[in-house]
Amino acid sequence: MKIALGVGLALSAALILYFGGQRILEQRRISGEITRLRDQLYRARVTADRCQRSLIGSESELLAFDERVAAMRARVDSFEALDERGVALDQYDAYLETFDAYNDSVAAWEAREGQLRTAEAACRNVIREHNSVRDSLQSVLEQLGS
Repeated sequence: MKIALGVGLALSAALILYFGGQRILEQRRISGEITRLRDQLYRARVTADRCQRSLIGSESELLAFDERVAAMRARVDSFEALDERGVALDQYDAYLETFDAYNDSVAAWEAREGQLRTAEAACRNVIREHNSVRDSLQSVLEQLGS
């Protein structure tokens, strides 16, 4: 009887230690996951903020460039509007120079606009990644609460 009681107590103690150890290991795993997700969320937030600031700057530059292109277009139009027969011969060289500069600027504007669209798409992906990490962290924290 004493042996059976001793074995029962030893078995109970072993089970308590085993399940207690499992709980401690699980808590450490969850704590490590939370720390990893928080670090990842911080890096994603910094990246998203940097991306947004870059986009705002690029948009401002494109708008300023757009104003310069519009001013060139207005100058080209003013040359063409002087006489319904066309640009006067004595102003033709200035007109052609302005017209060529305008055409080059339009091509440059289109390239900048394409770069801005590409950057905007990249920023959307960065923000999606941030939101995904945030949702993962929130899910882990909710599991702890329940």
